[in-house]
Amino acid sequence: MNGRLVVHAFAGQGDFSLAPLLGALDAQDVVEEALEEVAAEGDAVAGEFGVAPVVSRLLSGELRSSRELADGPVGTPQYALFACSVAVHRALCRSGFAPDRVVGMSFGDIAACVAAGMLDVADGTRIACLVARALTGHPGGMLLVEPPATDGDPEAEAHRLLAALHLPGLTLACVNDDRRVILTGPSDTVTLAEQLLLGLALPVVRLRLPFLCHHPELEDDARRFVESIRDVRVDVARLPVHSSLLGRAYRPDDDVREVLSYGLTRPARLPGVLRQAVGGGPALLLEAGTGSALTRSAREVFAGRDVTAVAPLTADGFAWVTGVSNGR
Repeated sequence: MNGRLVVHAFAGQGDFSLAPLLGALDAQDVVEEALEEVAAEGDAVAGEFGVAPVVSRLLSGELRSSRELADGPVGTPQYALFACSVAVHRALCRSGFAPDRVVGMSFGDIAACVAAGMLDVADGTRIACLVARALTGHPGGMLLVEPPATDGDPEAEAHRLLAALHLPGLTLACVNDDRRVILTGPSDTVTLAEQLLLGLALPVVRLRLPFLCHHPELEDDARRFVESIRDVRVDVARLPVHSSLLGRAYRPDDDVREVLSYGLTRPARLPGVLRQAVGGGPALLLEAGTGSALTRSAREVFAGRDVTAVAPLTADGFAWVTGVSNGR
């Protein structure tokens, strides 16, 4: 893309809304065509887990709100997020913006692996639904927090904040950028933490996720999850996949099934893998999803660099072009 590296970034569960996708479906044939493909490959598999044909219902206009996803059977929001992310990625490829590299943030690793050809859509759907089942038995909450800036290390600052709060079960879930982190814990603990953080005048937002994630309490579930996907076929990646769960790109000797389980129990760290994926030259980073949280994080991480970060579904005038491919 005019000598620029193109990177697709796939978000986790904290930033998913149907409204931008529905707007794109009304205006962009290339997005609709990509979503139809994903429906054909994933809806039936999701049905095996009791999840209604979410993508087909989106295309028909029957499904119009994120609230309906949240009220659906276990796995409904997760399958919808995964499917929409893959569809946006495919639409970008057809519009001449195929990636040189991809980045997965937490749950977004699943779609990133599909984009790179390591997994197919059917197995990605299976994995997304199994992740949802693992999370369901652990009610809790998540807080997006901007800790006090002391030494410019958001993870160290988060651990100092956790030590000061001293709330049992509250732990670091994600490092989003050089300023923001996500904390997770049991529901009552998260509610108390939110009150205390607001009392300290710190920026804090409670995410609309009613479960623990990236939490050591899910160790047993993580082991069962890995065993449940042992038969999933993993192919050689066609392009580098940079994982926030690994802190680097996948290597051929990595057990992808094991790495995907890390999203249940270990923190996800985005800034380092964004920097690795982009490298030192100019780059265009595109958020393959319906939100813009990764775009905001990338702009924070790459401030002052020749890196353009865009969330295509929420950007005014993004240049979708049906039927174009840059061959990658």
